[in-house]
Amino acid sequence: MISKIYGVIDIGSNSVRALVHSDGKILYRDLITSRLGEGLALTGKISGAAAERTKKAIKELYLRCVKAGAEEIFAFATETVRSAENGAEFVYNAEEYAGIKIDVVSGDEEGEIGLLGAFGGDDGAIIDIGGASAEITAATGGKIIYSHSLPLGAVRLFDLCGEDDGKLSDIIGRKIKEYGDIPFSSVGQVCGVGGTATTLGAVNLGMKNYDADKVDGSVLTYGALTDILKTLKALNVRERTEILGINEKRAEIIYCGAFLLERIMNNFSLSEITVREADNLLGYLYKRIYGKNYEK
Repeated sequence: MISKIYGVIDIGSNSVRALVHSDGKILYRDLITSRLGEGLALTGKISGAAAERTKKAIKELYLRCVKAGAEEIFAFATETVRSAENGAEFVYNAEEYAGIKIDVVSGDEEGEIGLLGAFGGDDGAIIDIGGASAEITAATGGKIIYSHSLPLGAVRLFDLCGEDDGKLSDIIGRKIKEYGDIPFSSVGQVCGVGGTATTLGAVNLGMKNYDADKVDGSVLTYGALTDILKTLKALNVRERTEILGINEKRAEIIYCGAFLLERIMNNFSLSEITVREADNLLGYLYKRIYGKNYEK
């Protein structure tokens, strides 16, 4: 019996990503950087230009999923749509344009599906620094013991601070307190998922041509991260692309994402994280289609 082929689209604050999956295998994955969260931190709204770019990206990735064999396709949106004053309007227009229903997930659910993607229901913790939020979620014994979505990510920080270390330190220093005490010592492995973590993982490996298989499972130490921050600071966006192989749009915001990760690791005394490719895209399918979940 041939298993049904599913597609899922993640409408993130920096990129729209797609995955096609069947019978435990990833058949296709892709992304389009549309920067939906651009300007959100300054206006509280999704701009017309960002909405237009993103709804076109959703439709394009929907068609690519169909071409890749997907028989049923899901889409979900995260922090930018959750928090924007005109988030509901964007969802309505995007659904009409792209012809697909969009599920707006909560911060806690975003953390859960990220954890499911990385650990498949096993114990562990994730740090997921996205464009507009940063989720930390931890589980042990099949139960989520900690979850918090901080409304601060690489795009938001870039809009608010640029690459001004003083401004970044100030805003992160104030907001990071929202996490409270995180029981990292109770869960074993801590993984970094999402574009910030995987990009830093690739840079750490000296990888100019991205190789997901090599990035997945690689270890990023705190010391290596601080070295990468210094390197990023010394390079402009073009040099980050040419020398480090970082996608141009990602290169614009990676310093802010890396700065936030460094502050998190420093604040919670994490000496290293393991970088994982599997994240909320796969986790959404696990929960929605295959019935995997954690107890709350």
